[in-house]
Amino acid sequence: MAEIMQHLTALADEIGPRPATTDAEHRAAAYIESAFVARGLEPETQTFEAPRTYAWAYALYHLLTIVSAVVAGQWLLGGMLTWPAFALAAMVAFVFWSDLDTRWGFTHLMPKGPSQNVIARHVPKSRRGEKLKKVVIVAHYDSARASLAFAPSMVRRFPATFSLMKTCTFAVPVLLLLIALPLPVPALWDTYAWYVTLAFAAYLLIPFLINVHRELAMPFVAGAGDNASGVAAMLGVLSALVPEPDASRFTTSNNTPVRHSVEAAVDEGVVPEGALLSYSPAGGSDSATGLPDDFSWVEPDGEPARAPLSGQGLLDFDTIDFAAVAGSHDRTDRPETPTPEPSRDEDAEWEAAARRLGDQPDESGSREPRATGSAKPKRGLLGGLGLKKQRDDEKDMKGWLGVDGEFDARKAGKEIGSWDKFPGEDEDDDAGGLGWKGGWAGDDPIEDADFAANEAARIRRRVTETIDRDFAEKEVWFVATGAEEVGTVGMQAFLGQYGDELRDALFINLDNVGAGQLSWVTSEGMARRYRADRRLVSLAKRVSREQEILVKPRVYRGLSTDATAAMARGFKAMTLMAFDSSGVPVNWHWKSDTSDNIEPEVVERVTELVTHMIREA
Repeated sequence: MAEIMQHLTALADEIGPRPATTDAEHRAAAYIESAFVARGLEPETQTFEAPRTYAWAYALYHLLTIVSAVVAGQWLLGGMLTWPAFALAAMVAFVFWSDLDTRWGFTHLMPKGPSQNVIARHVPKSRRGEKLKKVVIVAHYDSARASLAFAPSMVRRFPATFSLMKTCTFAVPVLLLLIALPLPVPALWDTYAWYVTLAFAAYLLIPFLINVHRELAMPFVAGAGDNASGVAAMLGVLSALVPEPDASRFTTSNNTPVRHSVEAAVDEGVVPEGALLSYSPAGGSDSATGLPDDFSWVEPDGEPARAPLSGQGLLDFDTIDFAAVAGSHDRTDRPETPTPEPSRDEDAEWEAAARRLGDQPDESGSREPRATGSAKPKRGLLGGLGLKKQRDDEKDMKGWLGVDGEFDARKAGKEIGSWDKFPGEDEDDDAGGLGWKGGWAGDDPIEDADFAANEAARIRRRVTETIDRDFAEKEVWFVATGAEEVGTVGMQAFLGQYGDELRDALFINLDNVGAGQLSWVTSEGMARRYRADRRLVSLAKRVSREQEILVKPRVYRGLSTDATAAMARGFKAMTLMAFDSSGVPVNWHWKSDTSDNIEPEVVERVTELVTHMIREA
């Protein structure tokens, strides 16, 4: 928890306000990148051009709509500009709707600057042919400028005032169309309809003046809740998901080790008082060749016999004493019997047997029979001794596997039917005759009946003790987006480059999670309403119930989020956000959005929720 709050205060207090396309935003991106690197990930910085503000674009929308309503009256050229005014108002309404829907708009015509996304991927090792599930955690790190529309006395009515602003913008072209059409209406219809149009347009003066005042007089906010809290929660999920890397993995050196003398070591002060230094060569016969501690059971009682090497550098297995590496119970004092040299009678007997098989020794004297024209089964010499040896080998193999001569592998496999029917650790392996028939089932050469099971358990623990299988099957992307507060530009740039690769991924957006009632957003959008992905909603609902995390559903009627941009393009997304009692984020786009007003337990709660959602995804 302390680490999460450290990230939050570093962004909100040390870096401070982070407007889009500014140096402060770039410093915040560098800080997030360093947090990714500290966890052993290799982040990528995606650069793009973004507008510096959206307010001037919105002011232009309102101004053009007001102008179109004014010039459509009969007072100017007898109403001849009604149709041009309608065309202008209709064009403004269409582009305004497109801008609200995170598409193209006047915002893209505003002065631009450089911004960036910071992207890191946690990709576990997968088996061949295995398709990992992809989860994308998104949080924007830029902060907004304060505005009178978000003042404490007005922000509670923001959903209503924003809806009224949209209604007026779309109503003006409709009313102008009714004025321009030659309808069978009373003579004063055009005049009264024009007055109604002016009333709708007049309301747009309020958001127009608020946006102008915002750009000229209001400061940027620290953005502790919006959205340093979301970034801190994302980094908290990263800490829970990705183990802290071993520092030795990142230690590299191109310098050759230098052996210093005793005097040099003493002069450097690295030798404790009274210590005795002992030097040994780096290699050679004096280097340590002992086995690890857990392999001490293979050490012979005496000096093991060294295997001589033949002229070709191969081991001569005829002279190796294999009993030297076995336990003391396997070694018996047997007199060494010299290997007899083959006699001439044996040579003659071999040649006669080869003639009976249709082969002759080659000129080099090799006793390897040449292949004949037909593939015949090779029989042993002297009337079937080879077949007898093969039968003896099969008998020894069956004894080594722990089965008798009546064992039928196919029949046993059909009776077992499934891996799930193999006996467990606490069951009798031979119950029902379906015990384990593979691997090391015979007598253990070191007289430890549980050796194989213990070794398997030890290896399994070593492999799985640091691996969470629920996480190991997920490819998780951590995306810190820039320029979100000027129209979700960072998210749009990210989806433009990586959208094809993440078409089936689940997007979890963290925005304004610093204080209030944590909720999952069921629907959002400024133009059209987009419903959150059903699977993500089901995950949030199940995890909150099973883990007893207080989270509630909520409809969000505010500005667009990064999830809005994703859902508008057909991706599966959902936003996690905290609200006050009126249904808006706490300290939203206002000067009070500082780290002092953050509720750490809310940030911790969303971190825990997202971590479990990734596990269950």
